[in-house]
Amino acid sequence: MKPNILLLIFFNFLLCCFFYQAKGQAGEWVWIKGSKTQGALATYGTQGVSSPANNPPALYEPCQWTDLNGDFWLCGGYWTNGNSSTGYVYGDLWKYNVSTNQWTWMKGSGLPDNPGHYGTQGIPSPNNYPSGRLRGAASWTDNIGNLWMFGGDFLGSLNDLWRYNISTNEWTWMKGDSIPYQKGNYGVQGIPSIFNNPRCREEAATSWTDNQGNLWLFGGADFGFPGGTLNDLWKYDVSSNVWTWMKGDSIADQSGTYGIQGVEHPSYNPKARCVYSHWKDATGKLWIFGGFHKWGLLNDIWRYNPATNNWAWMGGDTISSSFGSYGTKCVYDSTNIPSPRFENRACWSDQFGNFWMFGGCNAVFSLDSVRNDLWMYCVATNKWIWVSGNKTFNPGGNWGTLGVSSPTNIPNGRAGSVGWTDNNGHLYLFGGARLGVTSYDMFNDIWKYTIDTACTNCNINVGIEETIISTDEVEVYPNPTAGELTIVIHSSDFKKAEIHLINLFGERVFISNGNNNDATHIKKININNLDNGIYILEVVLDGRRFVKKVAKH
Repeated sequence: MKPNILLLIFFNFLLCCFFYQAKGQAGEWVWIKGSKTQGALATYGTQGVSSPANNPPALYEPCQWTDLNGDFWLCGGYWTNGNSSTGYVYGDLWKYNVSTNQWTWMKGSGLPDNPGHYGTQGIPSPNNYPSGRLRGAASWTDNIGNLWMFGGDFLGSLNDLWRYNISTNEWTWMKGDSIPYQKGNYGVQGIPSIFNNPRCREEAATSWTDNQGNLWLFGGADFGFPGGTLNDLWKYDVSSNVWTWMKGDSIADQSGTYGIQGVEHPSYNPKARCVYSHWKDATGKLWIFGGFHKWGLLNDIWRYNPATNNWAWMGGDTISSSFGSYGTKCVYDSTNIPSPRFENRACWSDQFGNFWMFGGCNAVFSLDSVRNDLWMYCVATNKWIWVSGNKTFNPGGNWGTLGVSSPTNIPNGRAGSVGWTDNNGHLYLFGGARLGVTSYDMFNDIWKYTIDTACTNCNINVGIEETIISTDEVEVYPNPTAGELTIVIHSSDFKKAEIHLINLFGERVFISNGNNNDATHIKKININNLDNGIYILEVVLDGRRFVKKVAKH
């Protein structure tokens, strides 16, 4: 029997539509994996074998990595069915393949509350694996692709350092202690020593690897006695297996020194804090935002320069539990600032060097304090922009259809999530919880967000602020345009005119240089071959600049 051609065409059309939507549209979330029901159990499958059916359990505050191939990993975390008194701590290692959208259970017992097997310090073994752990163990990927993990909580705050070799599928206990609540050994600030070890901590969530391959650890919380929040900064040299206490205090709950905004100084230090957002910029400087300090929440942003060993307070408030300002979505303003928060561990750096942050908690021990707002911080302008999500506490989500992009899709308010970035610049969000005193609603869903550069391009705003040529001298029309842009220079007071059209990736898609021959200089640009969207028009007259945002549709 011949197949029904019309049915085949219709089926192929639906298939193409599905995959097109699953790719994600600019400025939209897509739910791509896991359950939208809280408290989902794991489907382990066979260890080392990927399957579309595999999923980790719903997890709160696991630690995460991205390997050198661009695949995602997570380990540990806390699961509960909604009752905070019946939770379990996991220590399994999972790998998520971005291209196949499949999980693989790579290592671990598959059993909750497992004490692990430390083995001999410094010796890898297929029998080694860390204990289960929760509350934000720090994690790093080194320059040769090994995964590292420090601290967290299993029957108390830990200070053990582990290395996982992907090629051999083996863990190695590298440094620190196998029992909780150890106070470490600070040594002398700035001096490396084989005897140095950071004190126990959890809720650190750091993942800075510098350009030389060193691992950096900041702050967190020691829940032993005497304990508290920390502001110590440590560097770990992978090649020598040695820690160095670089900055900050060895005593908990320090108030820090803010100094002058934007200025580095040896005496400046952030307040002690835990569960904050963190990033590394294109120049190798390390950044933090917000977190929990004693009994207050923060919304300050700090930058650390490894070359000078100095911190600089870059923005936000110096007091705890202040108020943020959302402003208007997709509009930069110097007054924009996220509200104080902690558990905002889902954070990313995009392809353009800007920082992103999702959700978190706005109140300590509150049932209705979680957020689902998405923010971007423009490093070049030191400005925040509210990109997506709600202003309200504890907003509900809209998962939509699995794999289908929609402008109405949005994750629900949550904290303790983790985030990854793929090689194409998409943002990924996994799990987390809606927190409360008696209820923990936890998730194992994966979301993908496609950045809308028309909403978040901060370079446009930089250019507009630098305009020093009067609009009476330069006229641009039509704007928006469907195919041809006309630039008229109403001036004879220049010798050389340069015209550039720049896309949102910073690429010059049109360049014209000419001399002044007439009182009115007219240039027509054919942009039929360019994609629809926002561009930056730059006109330079003998060094004086005119910059205007133009749109092609």
